[in-house]
Amino acid sequence: MERLDSSEKTQGPSQSQFIQGKCSNVRAVLSIVLSAIGLGVVMLPSILAASGWIGGILVVSLGCVFALFALSRLYLGITLTPSSKGPVYTYEELGRVCFGKAGFIFTAIVVHLTMAGLCASLLVLLGENTTKLIPALSQRIWIVIWAVFFIPFTFLRTMHEVSYVAAVGMVSILTLFIIISANGLMVGLTSHEEVEHDMFVADVTKLATNFGVSILAYNTTNSTATLVRDMSQPKRFVPVSRVAYVMIYTIYVAIGICGYYGYGRALLERPILDLIVPPGDAVSGVWAYITIIAILLTAIPHYVVLLLPIVSSAEYVFHIPVDDNSRPAALRRFLVRLGCIVFTAIIAVSVPNLSSLLDLVGSVTMVFMVAMMPCIYYVRVRQMNEGSLGVYVRKHKLESFIIVVVLIWCIPMIIIGTYGAVQHFG
Repeated sequence: MERLDSSEKTQGPSQSQFIQGKCSNVRAVLSIVLSAIGLGVVMLPSILAASGWIGGILVVSLGCVFALFALSRLYLGITLTPSSKGPVYTYEELGRVCFGKAGFIFTAIVVHLTMAGLCASLLVLLGENTTKLIPALSQRIWIVIWAVFFIPFTFLRTMHEVSYVAAVGMVSILTLFIIISANGLMVGLTSHEEVEHDMFVADVTKLATNFGVSILAYNTTNSTATLVRDMSQPKRFVPVSRVAYVMIYTIYVAIGICGYYGYGRALLERPILDLIVPPGDAVSGVWAYITIIAILLTAIPHYVVLLLPIVSSAEYVFHIPVDDNSRPAALRRFLVRLGCIVFTAIIAVSVPNLSSLLDLVGSVTMVFMVAMMPCIYYVRVRQMNEGSLGVYVRKHKLESFIIVVVLIWCIPMIIIGTYGAVQHFG
């Protein structure tokens, strides 16, 4: 692993050109954690139910390892970009550096359709749970109301401002973590009926689909370039991301184990939140109210954190500098961000349910965006710096081997997972 570490210490020539941000390392950790945790809390117990104890832990662990490795390659790809190509502030800009205009367009389509789908999923989650609290209004109306609610957040310009929202979200995440874990343990220990579990589910389609959902749960790649831009110490991104991923993995594994222990195979039919607070039933009891409130307070900052990289990229396309404080720039920035919110709301009111959308997004584009594209782009940047692909491979044999393993593993996961997600969509 010596060569991997040495490459992480190398600072690209373009790094000095980055805008000096104000986001501290602690706030960066919170932003990364909140970029990932949100929808994963809902789906992790279901991953264990679909894959079994061993299969579920394996899938969740592999998702973490693949996502963290790819994230570090993405960071290095950004910071090692040749100075002649300019500093990289967005994922699609890295695509342009690597593969020209075609790379820019392709990356923009993959990243922003995927992230818009995740933001839409959060609107669905907010709509579902608000409907449980106030059923007088339909879920679609609540989705529209939540979309309007997020309009004032468009004035949060950088990760520095968003990190304050992330701090609130972190408290909600810890609350939700305690609630789901404690509820699962309590149900498992007090249930008078046998809770059915599986050690391992030997279904390749389910494992592949769950791998996609696991990758989705660990996704932070879309916010990497924006966070590097806004960090006061961007050179500390790799250790900051490792601290964040240890926290994310710990929370996910604990929630998955406790939730699956309490509800077992019942999670195959309904996600854990619907088992704690059944849809259609009147909300009653402390568990139900605290759970719903914690979900809402987790989803709100999660949406804000996920939306920022989308709108930041849109602002670069429309040539709106992040440090431009003029009125025309402020108006254009507001209209661009409003358009992004409206787009996610349209997706949210169009999908049949949250689980179907997450399975489809996770399998079709998320594995490619989170695990494969960072490795491909990183190798391309290395090739530009070294002069040829062969020179890079000879200098970094272990790293090259790991990247090949990641790419070979992910291709069948995408194909099989997409097939399973399409089969069960609806």
